[in-house]
Amino acid sequence: MLSRVIRNRSLVILGFAESVSGLGSWITGLAVFSLIIFRGDGNVVQSSGILLASLLPMLLFSPVAGSLIDRFDRRRLMVASELLAGVTVAGLIFVQNIWLIYLLLALQSIFNTIMMPARQAVVPDLVERENLTSANAFLQQLAGLIKVAAPILAGALLALVNPHTAIIFDVISYALSAIILTRLPALPPHPKAPAADATAEPSPATSGEFKNLLRAAPHLRLIFLSTFLATAAIIGFDVLSAIFTRDILQGNEATFGLLIGLIGLGTVAGAAGLMLSKRKRNLWTDVVSGLLLLTVLAAAVAIGAWVGNPVVATAVMAAGCLLAGLGMGIMHVQIATLIQLLTPAALLGRAGGMFQSVAVAGQITGILLTPLLVPGWLSVAQFFGLATLALLALVVYIVATVRKSPPVTEPVADVSNAAQEPAADSALSPL
Repeated sequence: MLSRVIRNRSLVILGFAESVSGLGSWITGLAVFSLIIFRGDGNVVQSSGILLASLLPMLLFSPVAGSLIDRFDRRRLMVASELLAGVTVAGLIFVQNIWLIYLLLALQSIFNTIMMPARQAVVPDLVERENLTSANAFLQQLAGLIKVAAPILAGALLALVNPHTAIIFDVISYALSAIILTRLPALPPHPKAPAADATAEPSPATSGEFKNLLRAAPHLRLIFLSTFLATAAIIGFDVLSAIFTRDILQGNEATFGLLIGLIGLGTVAGAAGLMLSKRKRNLWTDVVSGLLLLTVLAAAVAIGAWVGNPVVATAVMAAGCLLAGLGMGIMHVQIATLIQLLTPAALLGRAGGMFQSVAVAGQITGILLTPLLVPGWLSVAQFFGLATLALLALVVYIVATVRKSPPVTEPVADVSNAAQEPAADSALSPL
């Protein structure tokens, strides 16, 4: 199974293109934080502004992107999105005004919105159903490797050149990614399957109406709800991590990059474990295990802030980042696999768009709440202590809900693509 995935030319092309683009995006992200936080006097509000400028457009345009993905050739959409994002990023080379930076980040986000749901939709077209977990794990490993290497490389690059010059590398990466994506085969949209009986009421799998699918798939609803809540609880780390590194860990760009790199290393390990696993796995058990490991990050920040000693806090944070990355790798792979198995091919773009929108909604919720609560109402230690409790409560809720749910023995099938039709699978049964 592993060798079959690695030998899949189209899957390798998709992963390589995303890796090239991801490397450049990390450089730009760290360059923007360097301009505003590390080399300026940026505060929590401006740090939140950077994230909101990237996330608000994604929240609004993800459903639109999902609809486009289900209607047009996915290869062409991905190539166009990479080229347009590269043109937008080029504008960051010439601006210093914070509001212009926000505007360009927002435009970049609009064009980037296509990639994640498009990848989610095309993977089942590139591999057999029984290889979905391995394929998703392979792509997640590449993403994790980028998360390991990119912050370190970006930090080293920013030590040599100014942030505006560093952004040029991102422009080049978008162009290279677009060129690589042109090597994919044509990926036309899936036609909606006709109803077997014209007088019968169409089922969610054949009606093309995503809202009907959500009504009929409780496990899909649970994925979206859990993603929103978990993201809202942990996103405070993204808001405060640069400032936490500077003020509590007394570190710089290199320290910040190292912590993010450890998250990436854990992500690689988590995805590798799934990819190399030879036993049939319970997908919900993996999701819950990953969420528990992610909870360690919130606890590590709370402990590090409470201890106050930079050396001890850095060691605790390093361990927390590594374990959280491990959990993220497991969660991302198995959530993607669940969505692909539970959603008919003709609706996968909209499912991916909805998942992205829900995740972004959770991010925005946390980003808006964090500067309102920290440091005015809560200390960093108190804030992340509460986040830890919230994540543990979510774990209990997921376990209780999945145990009560009927076994998912017949994931929604798309009769227009028999090769993708899910059969009974114990890996989807409740915990």
